[in-house]
Amino acid sequence: MASTLLVAEDDRLGALLAEQVLRGAGWEVVVTGDGVEAIEALQAAPDRFALALLDLVMPRADAIAVIDAARALRPAPPIVLTSGYPESFVRERLGARTISGFVPKPWLLPTLVETVRRALGELS
Repeated sequence: MASTLLVAEDDRLGALLAEQVLRGAGWEVVVTGDGVEAIEALQAAPDRFALALLDLVMPRADAIAVIDAARALRPAPPIVLTSGYPESFVRERLGARTISGFVPKPWLLPTLVETVRRALGELS
């Protein structure tokens, strides 16, 4: 059975692209359009998701809120963030929170897949 990934991306084209690329790489994908939907999906089925790919800036709740909600779950899935902001800015916004990877926008699709595989422990 394929691992299921949660993708939280408010840009519809970006969400569709991520879904197609990650499905093509062999994962099941659940897409949410904002942070609140992502939190609800995680809370409804905490064991379902092997990883969450989160856009930093989303309506209703940003990735920071989703990370905090995910960390309250056991087990918490690895988190990969994506943003058009520089990684240094993203790391500053995270504070002491840790993530398993970062993918800058616009995505290089092989980098997206590689970062997810690395976060899942499929690559060293």
